[in-house]
Parts: sequence; C-alpha cells; structure tokens
Amino acid sequence: MNHHFFDLIEHTNRSVFLTGKAGTGKTTFLNDFVKRTRKKHIVVAPTGIAAINAGGVTIHSMFGLPLRTFLPTTERIDGSQAMNIADLMPHFKYRKDKLKLLRELEILIIDEVSMLRADVLDMMDFSLRFIRRNNQRFGGVQMLFIGDLYQLPPVVRDEHILKQYYQSPFFFESHALKEIPLVTIELTKVYRQSDEEFLKILNAIRDGDVEHIDFDNLNSRYDPEFEAGRDAYVYLCSHNKMADEINQQKLKEIQSPPSVYEAKLFGEFKENQFPNEQFLELKVGAQVMFIRNDISPDKKYFNGKLGEISSLDENEIRVILEGSEREIVVKREVWEQKKYFLDVDKNIKEEVLGSFEQFPVKLAWAVTIHKSQGLTFDKVIIDAGKSFTAGQVYVALSRCRTLEGIVLKSKITPEVIFKDNRVLKFQGDTIANDYVENILNQEKYDYSIRKVLRTLDSLWLLQEVENWNKLSISTRSIDHVKTNQLYLQLKHEIIRIGKIFEKLERILFQKINQFIHQKEEWAEIENKSKGAVNFFFVEVRDKIFNPLKDFYAEVKGSKGLKQYNEEFKSWLEDIEEYLNSLKEIHLLETKLLDDKNNKEVSLKIAKVPSQVLTFQLFEEGKTIAEIAVERGLVKETVIGHLAKFAEQGLLDISRVITSDKIKTFEEEFNKSSHTTLTEWKNALPSDFEFNEIRILLNHFNYKKNREE
Repeated sequence: MNHHFFDLIEHTNRSVFLTGKAGTGKTTFLNDFVKRTRKKHIVVAPTGIAAINAGGVTIHSMFGLPLRTFLPTTERIDGSQAMNIADLMPHFKYRKDKLKLLRELEILIIDEVSMLRADVLDMMDFSLRFIRRNNQRFGGVQMLFIGDLYQLPPVVRDEHILKQYYQSPFFFESHALKEIPLVTIELTKVYRQSDEEFLKILNAIRDGDVEHIDFDNLNSRYDPEFEAGRDAYVYLCSHNKMADEINQQKLKEIQSPPSVYEAKLFGEFKENQFPNEQFLELKVGAQVMFIRNDISPDKKYFNGKLGEISSLDENEIRVILEGSEREIVVKREVWEQKKYFLDVDKNIKEEVLGSFEQFPVKLAWAVTIHKSQGLTFDKVIIDAGKSFTAGQVYVALSRCRTLEGIVLKSKITPEVIFKDNRVLKFQGDTIANDYVENILNQEKYDYSIRKVLRTLDSLWLLQEVENWNKLSISTRSIDHVKTNQLYLQLKHEIIRIGKIFEKLERILFQKINQFIHQKEEWAEIENKSKGAVNFFFVEVRDKIFNPLKDFYAEVKGSKGLKQYNEEFKSWLEDIEEYLNSLKEIHLLETKLLDDKNNKEVSLKIAKVPSQVLTFQLFEEGKTIAEIAVERGLVKETVIGHLAKFAEQGLLDISRVITSDKIKTFEEEFNKSSHTTLTEWKNALPSDFEFNEIRILLNHFNYKKNREE
C-alpha cells in the first residue's frame, strides 16, 4: 500500500496528513520519501529536537515567526496577550535567498505535527502567500503533515486566548487547512507489537474507548513494590526532573569512578537543540540508551536500544547490548544543525551551519515520556499517577513490545483515559486510505500534464524581449541597427513558438480529457509530450538562446555597457535555466527529453582573448586610434596586439604602415640581420617607431620562415 501513498503525494498536489499509531513506520516513510521525491522540498518540525531528528529545521527559524500567540483577525487585540494579522506582517522581512527558496518550494513537510499549534500553521500560511505572491492557501505549496495526534499534544500557554478563534489547539483547526482538500492517510501495520491482546488494549486506550479496555488484564502488571534488580528496566516518568533524579541516584550507587565527556561543538548550534548532554557523565556498569540509529552498515544499535557500559576510554566506549552478551565499540556521532538554500540550478540543497559531536548514549534508568516518543523498549516501569495527560498514558504503554514487559507502579484507572472527539472527528472526516487509488487516477494525469506545461511555457519570453529592446534603444554606445535587427528576428520567433505552446496546451488538455473517458491511449499523450519537449528545447536553444549568446559575446566587456550587460546576462540566465529545466521534465516516471539533446546548455562564453577583440575591430576597418578609444586601451597596447597577428602573417600591414616605409624596411631586412630592436632602430631612418619595427619584423620573419 505504501507505494500508493508515495504516488499520491508525488503525482498530485493534494495536501496529506500521514498518520499511524506508535510503531507503524512514519519516520521510515519520511526518510524514504525525501530520498525518492523529485519535488523541491524542505522538512520542518515544531521543536528543535524533532527538527534535528527529522533532519530538518524548526518552523520558527525557517519562517522567522514570533513566539507569541497569533489570532487570524484584523481586529485590534490586546498586544500583551497575542498578535493579529497586522502585527504579523512585519515579521516577513526575509533575505533574498530565503525568498527565492520559498518561491521554488513545491512541498513542505512538517514532522511531529501533533505538537504543531493551529495558529502557528496559520502564520505559515500567511507567510507563504505573502512570499509567493500567490493567494492560494499556503501560496499553492503542497503540505505533508506527519505525526500522531494521539501522542503528545501542542503546548499551549493561554488556551483561553486561542479559544476565541480556534476550536482546539490542534493543527487541523487552523483556518487555512479548512479551505484545502486535505486527506488523511493512516499507516496501519504495527511493527512494534505483535501480541493481539496487548494491541487491543492499546487501541482502546488510544481511542478513549473505556468500555473495551481490559483493565483487569492491564492491571495484572501492577506491582508497587517492584525493584528492577539486575534487569534492564526503563522507568518512564512524566517530568524531566523526576527522570534526572532517578538517573543521578542510580549513578551514585555505582562505586566506580565517573568519566565526563564534553561535546565538541562546531559552528552554530542552538543550546535548546542539543540532542544530548553537553557534559555526559558515565560509569562502567551504568544503564544507557542509544539515542539514534547506528548509521554504519553494521546497524549495531538503534534509537532506544538499551545496554550497559563495560569500559570507558577517551575516544570510545564499550557497551554490552541488553538481551545479548555482545560487547560493541561505540564512537562519537555527529548531529547537524542545518539550513536550506538554493543552488545555481534552483535546486534546494542543505548547508550545515553547525554540528554537535557526542556519544549517542544517555543514562537510561529513567526516561521522560516526552523523550521516549518514537522509541521501543522491552521492559518498562510506568508510574501513571495523576500527572499524566491523555496522550501520555498511550505513549508510555505503547513504548513496550509486550504487556509482559510492563510493570505498573500505580494502577491505570478509567479517569486517566480521555476520549478526544475532535481528533476522532477530524480523522474520520478526512481518512482516505480506501480512496487513494481513485484520487490518484483522477488527479495524477492532470497534475503531471500541468507540471509539464508549466515548465514548457515560453510565453514569458515576449515581455523579456520587449524589455531588452527598450534597454537597447536607451543605451547609447551600442550598434542600434544590429540590436533592432536581432530584436525583430527574436520577436518573430518568440511569437511563433508562443502560438505553438498555446495550441499544444489545448491539445494536451483535450487528450487528457479523452484519456480519462478512455478514448485515448496514454502512450499517445506521452509521445506528444516528448515531441513537444524536444521541439521547444531545440527551437528555444537555436533560434533564441544561441543568437542572443553570440551577440552577448560581442558586447561583453565593452566599455560603457556594464549596466546593459548585467541586465542582458540575467535574461540569458533565465533562458539557460528554462532550457535546463526541460532536461529534467518527467511525465509521471518518464523522462521526456531525448538523449541526443541532453547536452550542456551554458552561458559560459569562451573568454575571447583581448588581442582577438582588437584584431576583430581592425578587420572591420577601424583605425588604431579608433580601436584604442572603443576598447579603452592605449595606442601602444593596440599595436602590441596587432604585432601578435603580424607574427602569424595575418595582418594587412599596408593599413598600419606607409608603403615607402615598408619598402625601406624590406631592403634593410634582406641585406643584414640585427638581433635587437635597438640595433634595428639605429640602422633605420629616424622616423621609424619601435612599434612599427616590431610589426614589420614579425611580418617579414613570418614570410622568410614560410619561404624556407
């Protein structure tokens, strides 16, 4: 089923909430999607740790959002309590690179969405519409939400303020989401637990279905006097402080000396996002837990795996994994804090801002429920006292593979089981597992063709050629006859290609329509698209890009044309980018550009050597003095350039030197051979200049060598 889910997100523009119970592989899906997708994407998360773990950045850093509560209204509100739309707008002052990045974005992925507050999502909607100058919700960006609403809820300081505009703090109450056809897809296969009885209890707790919870079976695990002894149990607590106290106490009980490992920090890494202790105190015999998956091919450990420290060294530690006698060597690992940026081809790439290097383990006699999200244990002790919130009971119990692995320090009573009808209703209304194929079949063909047409669209060229013509007319030191000729020729081609595009658009939509009504083969549409992509590639390259590039090569570096050339070049870069984007075009899974056309399209103009430019002007009939003015060079340099061509016999010297001087020189050349320019100067009449002698000498040496 999962490949259908991938296709739904990849081949349509539907926004999707991907959910699933604890242990159904949401993270695996995310990692897999990011590897495979062709869409330009970024991954964000509501909290720092979630962002680091998902390999993304925080929502607040990506969008520069304020931390205050936001109310989606233009009415005045008490600024000390919250902010309105007018207060939010000034926060959207983004640097140019961020604007570009968010304009290129096709899909925004938000992980751990149970913790995302509705008002934060609305702020993201305002930001994207503003940046992309697009009034569709989220500026037309497709959204992929990943998480489990039955786990940890959003943190809300002032629920009463939010309540004025939002039914509940969950992300699905955001005003923006109510206006888009969001679908929920649920991963259903649980990989963590296989015991049917236990799964039944977990599902009933998750749904707040008190009737169907087998409390007797559950509370058979109640043992208030329980002591873990030598067994590796994890104590799940509701608060950090409680977990830290237990861990410190247990560490004290071990008699051996402690080793402290300080994290290595490079670049920028925010303290509230440290994935582990900056000063990690360990002892031989301590119970630890791995806090990430082993990235080496050996896959020796995974996030949540328990073990006991067997030896401590400066650069490595050894751990005996729980449930085996195996001792493994553990080295420090690196976590990265990163940001997204656009490369020259407008692909979204990641840049590492800073890193945090530390051993991937922490003390694990006790762990908070919050930190246990996403982990799996074999043996846990749970104290589900009054301090647990609804989601916490479920998160705590569902960390364990089996019911037998659980010890309850206090009984679980119906009072701690809550039913959240809002979540049930939202998921019930949007669940689409059974319709994925229908949605795909209705939307993917249309979406895919639209994407091809959006890339092929050449209509923007018309405005650009008009702008360029205006620029040429108002630029003084340029050959206006030439630019006008080129303008008329280009305009003619652009209009012709534009008409073909408009016709193609009509034909393809017709064909899609017929295909949906089974009157047309897909292969026919594919062939038509292939033909179109190759046609546009060749036409735009040969009739528009190349003539412009040739003209640019002539004016590039000319004096007085700096401004002109900058604007000209940026237009050329747009066309280059257009051509390169045609190379990447796919219709569903099929690449459309033929291999024979898949050659480098580049603006890199072979830099014309300076003397060649001089010689070209000379060949056009300009005098040395004129060339010097036009190229901004001194006369001597121009003559030096020409002397190089005389060396190859290419220079018509009669245009530079009078005929009687040539004759005088030739006689001297034939009767004597001087070695230096000074000797030549002394042997010739005094009206010969050094530069003339150089040109003449080069010229006659060339002739003489040819004759020999």
